[in-house]
Amino acid sequence: MIDATTPANGTGGSNVALGESETRRVGFLDQDQFLTLLVEQLKHQDPLAPMESQEFAAQMAQFASLESLNSIDDKMGFNLDATMLSTRAINNTMAASLIGKEVTAAGDLVLLQNGSANIHMTLMQDAKEMEIIIFDENGTAVQTIRSADLIAGDQKIVWDGSSYEGISAPDAVYTYSVSATDGDGDAVDVLQTASGIITGVSYEGGNATLMVGDLMFPMGDVRSIRLPEE
Repeated sequence: MIDATTPANGTGGSNVALGESETRRVGFLDQDQFLTLLVEQLKHQDPLAPMESQEFAAQMAQFASLESLNSIDDKMGFNLDATMLSTRAINNTMAASLIGKEVTAAGDLVLLQNGSANIHMTLMQDAKEMEIIIFDENGTAVQTIRSADLIAGDQKIVWDGSSYEGISAPDAVYTYSVSATDGDGDAVDVLQTASGIITGVSYEGGNATLMVGDLMFPMGDVRSIRLPEE
């Protein structure tokens, strides 16, 4: 291995010396840095006292190992890229087969279609009471739905599209908020989700995004996909 602190010649002439901090980094030299140090050492050695053969052989072995490691790193990077592309292609192919199925994903959107909408959420524990408030695109509350005695887990509440005025709200994208309490009146954590029938798949940046009408569900937000109920 190259001695980064001892002169390469035996006469006290020019030498390549590294400070203490540089010495600690010798083990992390890249290929170009290694060659630079080796060439400098050969340039400044004393012709009457050349580098010993075993030391030179050790340094060449180190260089060969460095080249092998670089080659392995390049191959691993190539294999990783190929695996990622393959996985993405499989996911995109599978996504196209999901059209017509019902998807549930994280979010607070409600898609009212044909006068009906399914609102999904997950209760982290049993709830004595739960209240859902539905808002239009302007943030105006249009309906409140209340439920009682719910068991922890996934829940589905059907909104028939009716408003406070007793008329049907127009088909559109709405948002909702939900609050729940247990038997002692303490708040229950609720995971809000959105759902709908998958109508298409969009490929942006090579990644599949599920379309539910005007809603876009990235695959990473999807919690479940099921056959639609009749």
